[in-house]
Amino acid sequence: MRLFSFLHIFSTLVCLTISSLSMASSTTPDALHLLRSMTQSFSTLSYDGVFVHSEANNMNSMRVRHDLMGGVEYESLVDLDGDKIEVLRIDDKIISVYPNALVANMRAPMIPPFKRFKDVESDRLIKGYDMIVGDHTSRIAGRKVVTIKLVPKDPYRYGHQFWLDEENHFLLKHDMMKTDGELLERIQFTSVNFAPDLKDKDFAPKEGSHAEPLVESQPRRVKNLWQFDWLPDGFSLVWSEARSLNHGTSMLLLSDGMATVSIFVEPTMKAKDMSILSMGATIAGERSIKVKDQLYLLTMVGEVPELTIEKLMTVFMPRQEQ
Repeated sequence: MRLFSFLHIFSTLVCLTISSLSMASSTTPDALHLLRSMTQSFSTLSYDGVFVHSEANNMNSMRVRHDLMGGVEYESLVDLDGDKIEVLRIDDKIISVYPNALVANMRAPMIPPFKRFKDVESDRLIKGYDMIVGDHTSRIAGRKVVTIKLVPKDPYRYGHQFWLDEENHFLLKHDMMKTDGELLERIQFTSVNFAPDLKDKDFAPKEGSHAEPLVESQPRRVKNLWQFDWLPDGFSLVWSEARSLNHGTSMLLLSDGMATVSIFVEPTMKAKDMSILSMGATIAGERSIKVKDQLYLLTMVGEVPELTIEKLMTVFMPRQEQ
């Protein structure tokens, strides 16, 4: 499996998480409360809004709608640029909707960009970031907001800034940036309505469209045969076991509570020097490693600086048996 295949797996299997630890800074309890409230707002609020997602030289606008009706959660995400592609979610059931079968055969499933912010489950964030709540409010999409900054403590991760609605803590804007302040990615609402008159028919495929159920595969758990000789502070393996993919490929996942790095290992017949590919905020690296008489292709993909991927690839090795 080559690099771009891994990038597709990475985009469909990996989401970012937000930590739940407290820290010494007096602003941290407030920041933690706001982040927790933000994650809850995605599932509990009713909303209908348009936002712009920009990364590198790419920019596109999307409409998102969400509501709770009869105890069932409904969500719709529509790409407003190019082909009108929609992802519908009714509780755990996900459906991709295309204008016709031809477009469906040409396009990969659309990945909701807010999925990464929906979990508060990690205790790792404190080791890699300072959390700072802004001391003044501003306005996004016509609504007052409060800001939270995640400032990296080392060069192995990016910085983040969140603009949350002052009343309900809904995420109205998010920036990811390098340590020098260069912007890597932005998600920003241009309009949002928190009292939409939505009906269940708003979350049904339109007549004449092409709808396909989107089933997220659950890779088989296998013994982890690999380890790192070093990790940046706060980073640790999310899974104690590896995940088995196709063609004998094993997957591991690192996280610091915000950033994630996916690791893929597969047997290969060809030696390969280290190579790094940059795609906006996402960095991917490849190299071969030899264990006894067997060559393996190591691939890492993550929204972390190039330095992080380069160093992690040099400290990856077979796990020492206990």
